[in-house]
Amino acid sequence: MRRIHSIMNSALNDAVHEFRILRENPVTKITIPKETEKNNELKYFTREQLEKFLNEVKKPQKHAKYQHSIQYYVLFTLLARTGLRIGEALALTWDDIDFENKTITVNKTLVYPTNSTPYISTPKSKASLRTIKLNDITVQLLKKHKINRNEVCLMYRNYKRPTSNIVFFQHDGRWLRTNVVREYFKEVCKRAGLPVLSPHALRHSHAVHLLEAGANIKYVSERLGHARKHKNDR
Repeated sequence: MRRIHSIMNSALNDAVHEFRILRENPVTKITIPKETEKNNELKYFTREQLEKFLNEVKKPQKHAKYQHSIQYYVLFTLLARTGLRIGEALALTWDDIDFENKTITVNKTLVYPTNSTPYISTPKSKASLRTIKLNDITVQLLKKHKINRNEVCLMYRNYKRPTSNIVFFQHDGRWLRTNVVREYFKEVCKRAGLPVLSPHALRHSHAVHLLEAGANIKYVSERLGHARKHKNDR
């Protein structure tokens, strides 16, 4: 943002003083907010907080419409154990999961624009194309989720099966809405008495917990699908 501001300011200054095209430079009136520690703070759950969060989301809610569904518990656990971006997780199909080799292949992402039609797109960068190793608990949970999805569709009349084999879907058979997932995430945070964060905090949490456990930073970066940055981008 600061770089764009600087380029525009320079260009419009030339337009005013050198080429006499404009009478004044409107960019000089724009003030960019200073970065604060709060804005730069990495938001994540400690191991204890994450356990508390997952235990809370696992609890069946008394007034929930689809009490038998374990979908959100599986989704949030997957994000916390793999570091997937929310769009990458929501775009997953069962073909992307190799239960025998215990891996997930990430090769697409779900884009859900506000007030517009969602669509599948390529991942954020080439580095985002990756295969992630799963632990045994996550594999078993995904297997359980696959069975649970079928049970939910049979149990509730208005719950439709998706036309494709997507892993996570809402009651009408379409992809889960990212804004709905975020709102539900916040609700769970409040119920658990935890800081109200966003699902992206689970990605940060996964990275921090791996590093705390002594994982190599290169391994963590590749697992999360981070693109390499040049010196000028740092």
